Amino acid sequence: MVEVRLFEGDAVDASRFVNRVWGEYYGAQGPLTDFQPRLLDWVVFGNSLAPREYRLAAYAKGQLAGLILAEPMKLRLGDRDVDATYGSWFSVDPSFRGMGVGQKLAEAMSLRQRERGAALMLACLADGSAGERFWTKTPGTRTFDPLGLWLHVFDAAAVSRWASTRAERALFSLLRPWLRREMAPVDMEGIRPYRPGDLAACMSLVQGMMAPVSLGYTYTVERLAQQLLYRDMPHTLVLERDGVVRGLVNYYTLQMNARGPLTVLVDLLTFHESVSSADRKRLLRAAMKDMMAHGASCASMLRSPCVAPTLMLGAGWVPWPGGMRLGCLLSSPDVEWPSSPRVFTHLR
Repeated sequence: MVEVRLFEGDAVDASRFVNRVWGEYYGAQGPLTDFQPRLLDWVVFGNSLAPREYRLAAYAKGQLAGLILAEPMKLRLGDRDVDATYGSWFSVDPSFRGMGVGQKLAEAMSLRQRERGAALMLACLADGSAGERFWTKTPGTRTFDPLGLWLHVFDAAAVSRWASTRAERALFSLLRPWLRREMAPVDMEGIRPYRPGDLAACMSLVQGMMAPVSLGYTYTVERLAQQLLYRDMPHTLVLERDGVVRGLVNYYTLQMNARGPLTVLVDLLTFHESVSSADRKRLLRAAMKDMMAHGASCASMLRSPCVAPTLMLGAGWVPWPGGMRLGCLLSSPDVEWPSSPRVFTHLR
């Protein structure tokens, strides 16, 4: 018998379970993300805006058999913001396959969302994964076109070991002579770490960034505060002009499996319209220097309408297939989808 109820553990317990299950499913396919407790603490367990009611677990035979974690969010849907959730780390122990664990978790989450007025659950689905196969068979799920990445390589030797295909390993090996870890000095005038007093200005920047988006993750002031500063997890730099914050870049580090490098994911990069192209590039390069100082071998960011390709290309980033797609899961039947959606979200 499978029983779904609130997850009884903490971020450490969730990290241990998710990493073990994902390792059993995908370990033979290539490098895996190490979902460390500090990441789960930042997004879910230490996030006062993410109530325990959205941490659901399935128990069978006295053991943890499945897990799904979500946080409430505001979703940009066309020209309005609606209540939704962002879900991730959906995991079902292979030992309990065939017992309907995933289905029971999905049904429980769907009921939880309806009770709280959430229109749907947003998620990033890895192409070809067991998770994608499960969710695309689940009623109420809609997926969208693949999400591409911006990629910057700091250490080609490390990334070639991390690459999941022989062709990628060969490519990064060939590029090693042209990819140097050294970067030219960056003029740091007006660039500094984020402070809590910058929140209102940063919120204004993020709201402006969302103007072209018709489907995606958006922020309240309270959620942005958690995103920009929480213990040692996120790193945020701002560009200040005449006493006003005019640009920000926000990223976090994520460890791949034992044979891979520390990688960096950029979540937010936005500027006031008055900021020059040179200053935009300068802030991004300052963040890249900071990434290298934290031991990053590569950095990535989802491509979106919020960031100009000319900025990324000019700073040495290249477009790369992401292997991910946006999924809107467990949605209400009356959801009105935007035509040709312009997507913004995060990789979790």
